[in-house]
Amino acid sequence: MYRNFLLKNNFWAKKGNEANENKKIFIKHDPTIGGIYAIIEQNNRGVKIIANGEEYFFNNFDKLDIFLNQLEQKQNDFVKILRRRSVSHKLRTLDI
Repeated sequence: MYRNFLLKNNFWAKKGNEANENKKIFIKHDPTIGGIYAIIEQNNRGVKIIANGEEYFFNNFDKLDIFLNQLEQKQNDFVKILRRRSVSHKLRTLDI
């Protein structure tokens, strides 16, 4: 079930997942967010998310979806600020 959820949210299955039956690893990379890893283990009912060097465990689809959306929103706000500063700096240096 988590596999389908992750695939719908643009995660990619790591090569070699077939050989390892105990856990399945999924990866998502975005230039603004960075790398997000999702690990589904056979023994646990849920998914472990590793993002920004921290581990989170979810056994609820709604909480997982909210977390992923908040993670993207935080990064998007930060990137917007950086882009706005960069454009502002470039506009100030133009000879008009």
